[in-house]
Amino acid sequence: MSYIPWYVTTIRLVVPFLILRFPLLGILASMVADGADWILIGVTSNEIDAVYQNWDKAMDSYSFLFIVWVVWHWRDSWTRSVALGLFGYRILGVVLFWITGTRAMLFFFPNVFENFVIVCLILFGMSKRKKLNLNPMQKALMLSVLIVPKMIQEYFQHFLGRQPWEIYSFGSWLGFQGTALYLINPFLWGTLLYVIPITAFSLYIRRTKYTGVR
Repeated sequence: MSYIPWYVTTIRLVVPFLILRFPLLGILASMVADGADWILIGVTSNEIDAVYQNWDKAMDSYSFLFIVWVVWHWRDSWTRSVALGLFGYRILGVVLFWITGTRAMLFFFPNVFENFVIVCLILFGMSKRKKLNLNPMQKALMLSVLIVPKMIQEYFQHFLGRQPWEIYSFGSWLGFQGTALYLINPFLWGTLLYVIPITAFSLYIRRTKYTGVR
């Protein structure tokens, strides 16, 4: 029995093509599709979750190929090398997960790749340049801002086997109920883990003017 509706798979296969024409928008759209499929499929049991995890990682890996095509054409050697390294590291973890069936592999090999590329695209857009001029401290800060939140998310999902909002429901604390609660919790957690840190880092780089021509 297949727990994955055909239209959900179609969405995950089609949306990444946006990346080829609009890299930042396409990656964000792919991430939204990735988050929405959990809701559309309705993962309500361990059996469904086991099928979903294998299918989801295959869909993720497929969308990564479009991002790799974009990254491959970057002129900045540091961002290109780090992005490709993060891609390879995550793919290794996915392969080990498929071989062993151990979800902890996804924690030890977190998906930092997508968010790293997003930040790079934001900085490229801010500077209007094809290369960045980040010093070692900025590079370390950038990786920390991306790795720590992703590790937190992966811990919830692959060690605790639950979404963060299933344990800490910010939406409930704010008084949301029903469908609104179902939608607002992922948004709030996404904002806390990713939007705020990435925005703060980007504004910091802009303020200190460390983005420029190498």
